[in-house]
Amino acid sequence: MAVSDSNAAQDGARRVEAAAVTPPRRWRDYVKGVGPGLLVSMAWMGAGDLVDSAVSGANYGYSLMWALALALISRYFFTSAIAKYGLCNAVGDETVLAGFGALWNKLPVVVGALALLSGFILQTYMVVAVGSALHRIFLGFGGDTWGPFLWTLLVAAVAWLVLTRPKAYSILEIIARIKVAILVITFLYAAIASQPDPGEIVHGLAFSSPPNSGAFATLLVAAAIIGAIGGSAGNLMYPEFIRDKGWRGPGFLRLQRIDLLAGVVAVIVVNLSIWIVAAEVLRPEGRQISSLDDLGVMMSLALGPIGPWLLWVGLAMAAFCSLTSYARGYTKIFFSGLQRSFPKYKEKYPQVDKARPFRAVQLVLMVFIPVLFALPVFPDVVVMTVAGSATAGLMAPVVIVGTLVLTNDKRKMLPGYTNKWWENVILVVVGAIGLWSAYGLLTGLPHLLS
Repeated sequence: MAVSDSNAAQDGARRVEAAAVTPPRRWRDYVKGVGPGLLVSMAWMGAGDLVDSAVSGANYGYSLMWALALALISRYFFTSAIAKYGLCNAVGDETVLAGFGALWNKLPVVVGALALLSGFILQTYMVVAVGSALHRIFLGFGGDTWGPFLWTLLVAAVAWLVLTRPKAYSILEIIARIKVAILVITFLYAAIASQPDPGEIVHGLAFSSPPNSGAFATLLVAAAIIGAIGGSAGNLMYPEFIRDKGWRGPGFLRLQRIDLLAGVVAVIVVNLSIWIVAAEVLRPEGRQISSLDDLGVMMSLALGPIGPWLLWVGLAMAAFCSLTSYARGYTKIFFSGLQRSFPKYKEKYPQVDKARPFRAVQLVLMVFIPVLFALPVFPDVVVMTVAGSATAGLMAPVVIVGTLVLTNDKRKMLPGYTNKWWENVILVVVGAIGLWSAYGLLTGLPHLLS
């Protein structure tokens, strides 16, 4: 009786969802529908990405800006292919991760476990980044030794409140929209205030090379920037957020492409704005960026006394959005893989994010345990860095090859939705770079440990 009631409840929920979420017809529907793409793009862009863009601007000037733009465009195409499989397959798979089960029935849970490990490692950085930013915003309240840890505890408590709400996904979308607004306004304003030369920007986007660098060295740097984009575990969060939004079927494919494009464009604008500021205010003076304090100096030179404060607000928002999105997204990847590999688990817990195991992993593993990394007595995190590199190296071939195989399989895709030839060219090129990057990561692990 309980089972039949449960099934009836699930059927009712699906009917309500189907009635509430319909494919867009007018341009207003497309504008209102944008959300999962913004969320996943803002999740990708953590505090570390902002620092990396500033470092590149300080080191290379306007050169290699094209590599960053190309990397993000490449990520757009690969993530769209991952999303297309979930929307347009003919076998009922909701995500590409479920499709991996056709290659080997335990592959989804293996990929899910590696993704969860990757997400956990990212969380150890994100939660500390938010706490450190808040510590600076509030003028060092709590002291230099324990202050960042106390602020990190507060961040974890707020994240717990967000993630335990019934409409957690909707709240995460709102946070992502706020993050977009803060980062675009702050860094675009800083870029304009630094009075860049439009001609230099065009030159930087036109496949220019850094001074005193050969073509081969330039290609190596560009490939490193593009790197493991195709195989990134973060790409697998997007189909999970699409499911949260209620998008089902090929009728949402056009909206999905517009949605993800909006998010990627926002990321490009923010990263290139930071790059421009660094190229204008740091490179002429020969300054380098080795810490967040140097980033504060950059913003002070660009905007005056308010610059560092705006920076810390932006970094806090960036890291908090990534923290909460990773906690939900990576945990959903793992449990979606668990459901696909072990049908009995799905029978017991049909709704991924309503199950107790999901909540336990999301809150304990992905929010509260990472807080320990903010303790002033915590040891060196080299081992975590090595583990993160190994995880990325192991996942990349599976995600890249698996996505290409599934989206070209006419038996699994709806008629007319297999990859076009030009899509395959783009995916193969990006995938080849991703595989090369993964090989470099794995072969470089002994050096990291030495």
